Amino acid sequence: MFEEVLSRIRPRITETALPNGWWGAYDLATHTIHLRPRLAPIQHRSTLSHETAHALLQHEGYSPRQERAAEELSASWLIHHDQFAQASRLYRTATTLANELDVLPRDIHAYMRLLKRTRKQETPWLQEG
Repeated sequence: MFEEVLSRIRPRITETALPNGWWGAYDLATHTIHLRPRLAPIQHRSTLSHETAHALLQHEGYSPRQERAAEELSASWLIHHDQFAQASRLYRTATTLANELDVLPRDIHAYMRLLKRTRKQETPWLQEG
């Protein structure tokens, strides 16, 4: 899903060293997504999706609110609800669920926040980790 948005908004994408261990960053002024070189495929996909969300939302700079918005939008693109619902019946932690859905645990946490806020599904039994 984010690939469609990415092809529509067409940001410049570069690989470059980033500060403080960041995996990615979006620069609104130049409409550029910067990615850390040599990310594992799952890290690359998750980070590109997250930075694409920043680009679509036209975020400038950093704020916790913007990070949450980008995390949740990205997670909604990476995680299909039917697959999440089915897998969450079998897997009880964010880590095992993420492994099953081929996303990062941070994507699971963001998706769960989104579900909680929109009340699509309750998962009180899903444990941290």
